[in-house]
Amino acid sequence: MKRRIHRCALSLLNYDLIIRLILNYRLPELIIDILLRLPAKSLLRFKIVCKLWYNLINSSDFVDLHFERSIASQTNFHFVYKTPILHLGDFDTFDNPISLDYPFKNCDNGGVGVVGSCNGLLCLQSYDFEHPLLIYNPTTQTYKTLPLLPISAPFSYTRSVFNFGFGYESITRDYRCVRIIRNYNEETSSYESDVMVYSLKGDLWRKAATPSVDYNLDYYYTKSVFLNGAIHWDGGITENEANEALPIVVFNLKDECFSTMLIPDFDSMEIVHMFVGVLDESLCLAVSELSGDTHLWVMKEYGTPESWTKLYSVPKLNSFYEKVASPICYSMSLKELFVHTTYLQVASIDLDTMEISPVEVATRCTDAHVCVENLLML
Repeated sequence: MKRRIHRCALSLLNYDLIIRLILNYRLPELIIDILLRLPAKSLLRFKIVCKLWYNLINSSDFVDLHFERSIASQTNFHFVYKTPILHLGDFDTFDNPISLDYPFKNCDNGGVGVVGSCNGLLCLQSYDFEHPLLIYNPTTQTYKTLPLLPISAPFSYTRSVFNFGFGYESITRDYRCVRIIRNYNEETSSYESDVMVYSLKGDLWRKAATPSVDYNLDYYYTKSVFLNGAIHWDGGITENEANEALPIVVFNLKDECFSTMLIPDFDSMEIVHMFVGVLDESLCLAVSELSGDTHLWVMKEYGTPESWTKLYSVPKLNSFYEKVASPICYSMSLKELFVHTTYLQVASIDLDTMEISPVEVATRCTDAHVCVENLLML
């Protein structure tokens, strides 16, 4: 009988039969094992079977186990992309797009931007800076509105530079948002800054343990990436004659301290943009030159600058303005690399020929992320 139940769970062809078998034989370990194998869409439906299942599927332990199994088996992945509203599409193809339901979706200014993603959750911000941030789960289409965080003097919405980050602190099992405000002080010729951290568990903002940042963050492209317990921003390029490429800025969520990470050794005089990202669980950097070519670097060993390795050099795309902005992910076959370009496009690169092809379904795309299913109800 156990073998029969497992076959039913793996095939996922007859959910009614699975339910009847489990309810008839009432084997707790089998219930958990089978449910963990199912996609989130089915589990959300199965919550109405009985109170036991409702409580089980909603429990934090089950949510974590389901997420870990999805990561380990490399299943239940999707693309979330913005064109200009957020869509959920099939992984590896962008097919079967579903328009997601989230706050500010129909605003005239384009609604929201994605300032960070982690564990299948997205941190969204309204383009009206005075609105609060949101933590949004595209799988369950639920969200948490963060408490409104006003700013005080000497900072202002018109004169200050904002950077945001989003990540997960594994020791406390808590999702965290970071807001950094910087304001240039003409008298001291330096930046004043203020760093606040939001805890999803506590549902409150507080001053970070390190309440200011002494490093430069690129304010033209404020998207952050989360990896290895820390949030990363690219430092940008100086606007003086030196045209110096600055280090990556790192904020560790455990001790809430800032640090920097050295970038690869290259000639920064020809660099136009740098975009930090994550590729195959490694920190990566897309470096675009004035010529239009883009070089993709990967840090093979996290935290070791000597391990930066150039993976690919991507030639200039269709126009001067269309450069590779950042890698999104490899295809399932590992023969293609999906990238986001600076001209609102997702493209795939054939890693054998280095030929670049647009992904038609994701045209006019301002952002794209890989999201694994997460049952967390916000």
